[in-house]
Amino acid sequence: MHFLPIKIAGLAERPDWWKVRPAEIVGRAASVRRGRPEVIAVTPGRYPVYAILYGDFNDGELQNNWSAGSSSGNPASYYRRTGMKPTVLFLAGIHGAEAESVAAAMNLVETLETRADYRGDKHEKLVSLLEHYRLIVIPCANMDGRALSPDHLKGASKTDFRIASQGAWLDGRLVDWLGSKEYFPLPLDQVSYPGGYPNAEGFNIMHDGCPGHIRTAEARGILQLVERYAVDFVLNGHSCECEPMLLSPQEYNYRSHQERALRAYRAVNRALFDAGLRTEAMSDPPRFDRGVNLNTLMTLASGALVMTLECCVSLRFSFEELMQANFITLETLLESGLADPFVDRTVWKR
Repeated sequence: MHFLPIKIAGLAERPDWWKVRPAEIVGRAASVRRGRPEVIAVTPGRYPVYAILYGDFNDGELQNNWSAGSSSGNPASYYRRTGMKPTVLFLAGIHGAEAESVAAAMNLVETLETRADYRGDKHEKLVSLLEHYRLIVIPCANMDGRALSPDHLKGASKTDFRIASQGAWLDGRLVDWLGSKEYFPLPLDQVSYPGGYPNAEGFNIMHDGCPGHIRTAEARGILQLVERYAVDFVLNGHSCECEPMLLSPQEYNYRSHQERALRAYRAVNRALFDAGLRTEAMSDPPRFDRGVNLNTLMTLASGALVMTLECCVSLRFSFEELMQANFITLETLLESGLADPFVDRTVWKR
């Protein structure tokens, strides 16, 4: 099915530093010199999905997988951690209409390549913290959805936000957030517009989470990347209509991951509150996240701790603030990870 990009009247022109268009993403990723670009998938719409690696990633061939290694009594048979820095993945744009994490990922890459982002901000503390980690950045996992979506949704009405995100049926009804999850794939012949959630075949990559039946090249590429480089922590960047927040841990998870994720939840949401991006700090979640999705499978792929950041698409925030939540979250997590590792794989040995 062929759809044209949605146009929403009245949206402000994006700042020059808000680089979120497919050509900009591909151009920056393909031209990095300090990092190492890898194409981990090609989308149904024929866009490359890039991962950019910073640090020493000469891991060699895997001799084990996490499933076997975690059951062997010697988890190091999988992750070979002697002298190796922890590995962090910043996964952006898995829902194409949610551009905030994409803008942040692009500015992070620009910072690491040129020592300043597109605005001239050097992010000196964040760059210093990253010296203690290996970093992988996926600037946009859903390039098909990004190609259909506006540069941003700042100032969009709730209806326009829903159409741009999850689409509309032929009769004009909204597909909506929950409704979009009733189909896998979304029946593209029944929609007037599919939204930026799915890829060009109608699949919501975030819910390509059925072991043994992964439908999308994008999810396969992400999972293989997580396994191949024994990723320790994944920050999965999303956006919604609410204030930014780090979401609660998943219920289907290792207990040690839940405890560590709760500490991250408190620290990040406090930092967002202190920065004026939240009206409350949210010291504890009302419950654990009961969803099963790609986050679950990333944990199973490498034993990684995986958490989701929901940024904001509008409300009272400036473009700088819409993007800044990502940097505050990354900085808070990386700083805490120095004294409180994201994952201790020896727990399974004990």
